[in-house]
Amino acid sequence: MQKRKYYILLNFVTAFAVTLFFSCESKKSNSQNVLISEDAPIAEAFEVNLKYTDSGRLTAVLKAPKILNFTNKSFAYYEFPEGIILDIIDKEGKVSVVTSDYAISYQQTGLIDMRGNVDIKTADSTHLQAQQLYWDKNINWVFTDQPYKSYLPDGSINEADGFDANQDFTILNSRINDGVIFIDE
Repeated sequence: MQKRKYYILLNFVTAFAVTLFFSCESKKSNSQNVLISEDAPIAEAFEVNLKYTDSGRLTAVLKAPKILNFTNKSFAYYEFPEGIILDIIDKEGKVSVVTSDYAISYQQTGLIDMRGNVDIKTADSTHLQAQQLYWDKNINWVFTDQPYKSYLPDGSINEADGFDANQDFTILNSRINDGVIFIDE
């Protein structure tokens, strides 16, 4: 009789332990599912100051108050919800500065979408303002279909309803222009 009570107690303890183990495991899995939402970024970074180099030469410095990493998505991207400041440094050490209130960088296409008070100040004193601007970093091409305004070093001012250009702005195709241009005679 004593042995039978022992086996019943042992079976009860074993069943209780197994139930407890699986219920704890289930709760853990459920809590992980709540914590890792499908829409959540895989990582967040704050007060970022990234330096990019090419062959040992500093080519760019990216500053952002916040970066959200969504590279866990099928169409991977980084989001900059509080904007960016990007210093682009050419081979001669001249710096051009790009700022915007918001940006998103798509990894598969190499396209960067900048929105809200986009401002570019090139090393040669060209100044461009737009509400949205795209930069294709794979082909070094900048474009927008939104209105923009540019101020050239010679004092010329141009307003237009979109443009596309190489990132050095030595090739610029502008649409529906209005402005003041100075011409040497």
